[in-house]
Amino acid sequence: MSIRVGVVGAAGYVGSEMCRWILAHPDMTLSMAVSRSRVGKPLSSAVPALLGATDVCFSGFDAAALCALDVVVLATPHGAAAGLAAQLGDAPVLLDCSRDHRHAEGWVFGQPEWHADKLVGATRIAAPGCFATALMLSAAPFVDAGVVAGDIQVVAATGSTGSGASASAATHHPERFVNLKAYKVLNHQHVPEVLAFLAGLGTQPTLNFVPWSAPVDRGIFATSFIPMTPGCDADAIVRTAYGNRRFIRLRDGTPELRHVRGTAFCDISVHQDGDTAVVLAAMDNLGRGAAAQAMQALNLALGLREDAAIGVFAATP
Repeated sequence: MSIRVGVVGAAGYVGSEMCRWILAHPDMTLSMAVSRSRVGKPLSSAVPALLGATDVCFSGFDAAALCALDVVVLATPHGAAAGLAAQLGDAPVLLDCSRDHRHAEGWVFGQPEWHADKLVGATRIAAPGCFATALMLSAAPFVDAGVVAGDIQVVAATGSTGSGASASAATHHPERFVNLKAYKVLNHQHVPEVLAFLAGLGTQPTLNFVPWSAPVDRGIFATSFIPMTPGCDADAIVRTAYGNRRFIRLRDGTPELRHVRGTAFCDISVHQDGDTAVVLAAMDNLGRGAAAQAMQALNLALGLREDAAIGVFAATP
């Protein structure tokens, strides 16, 4: 029997990505797409790329109808999911793509490479944030190996979709086009999430993070400078951690955003100068940083193939 899934916030960027993966999934059916502003309209009215993929139309929020499904995905703005989840207590499986439950008791932090054992059988899953994913995947091998010997320094650029579908003066794409700027310097909201995750692997490091607003629509490119104890081989540490992971690809040279666009992959390369490791990571903020990683975690929770629906590659010239 196909797993029936409802997506709340299906008209947003992350919600529409979740719908795309669900519609491609061999074991899932998109049963409900919830949007307060588009009730009765077809899914393709908000996501034209999905024209012909489904007959599902947007519906309003109906807790009883959603709880009758097998899985409910909350792809709502930060701050909204907590109240909705309280109304969905009878849902068999809840997956929250916002930050509302990332540190909540009873919820499993949905990082598949490092929390796979905790995800198996989980019924309440909190998907990691986009910047947080890039930073965690870059630093985790070194924290886990116990070789971090000082403050970790990170600069990372993100695309305009990371700010959501509602434009603001600071995030509207015309304000970012042919432009590059820093924001929330040393004060980004994902830092506590990253530190809490890393503390679970070993000693919590100090993390100095400067995010950049980049003139692209999708993607995150992170550069992490990690001081190591003397004598470490950075490449060996990362290959030990990720050499057999399906959605972590280790590259020579530099990763590129175009190679991960629309996918679940995080491409990483490692460089070393003395006792400093420089880790470059590229991923799609809506893919690996949100919906695709959420689907990866959901696959693990439900006992399905980890790469079901999301094992696709980017289309590049």
